[in-house]
Amino acid sequence: MKKEQSNSISLLTGKSGITTGLAIHLAGFALGFIAIGLVLGGAIDIESGVPVLAPFADLLYGLGLVIVVAIAARSGLPMKYFIVAGSIIGLGLFYKSAPHEIHIASGTGFGLVHPAHIMLGTILIAISVIALVVLAIRHIKSTQKGERMT
Repeated sequence: MKKEQSNSISLLTGKSGITTGLAIHLAGFALGFIAIGLVLGGAIDIESGVPVLAPFADLLYGLGLVIVVAIAARSGLPMKYFIVAGSIIGLGLFYKSAPHEIHIASGTGFGLVHPAHIMLGTILIAISVIALVVLAIRHIKSTQKGERMT
């Protein structure tokens, strides 16, 4: 197989793989957002069925993130995009995972309650993943046309 044919096959696999990663990530996002939102909002009890799925939702959320980053890196996306997305993902992880006291002590609590911090972190991570998907797909298309993305 020629190098050009092999390159186009890997790019096609990257395009479908990155959309699969996005779908997995968004499924985890939706399931986790619903579970966390309903419990923290007081709509349902922690022992009901949906909150039990929250760890599974986090697994899907993280797996989708890893798939998207791996395929975007494999497609040759420039490092500057990963630095920006990684910074926003790191900030999102801070809000999603750190205890509420750390948010307050760091001065970046914005007067929000802890459930709002969790939701903010989740949204920041999801936005970064979607941005990486868009940039990677754009890069894959430009590579197929022979252009170069800067």
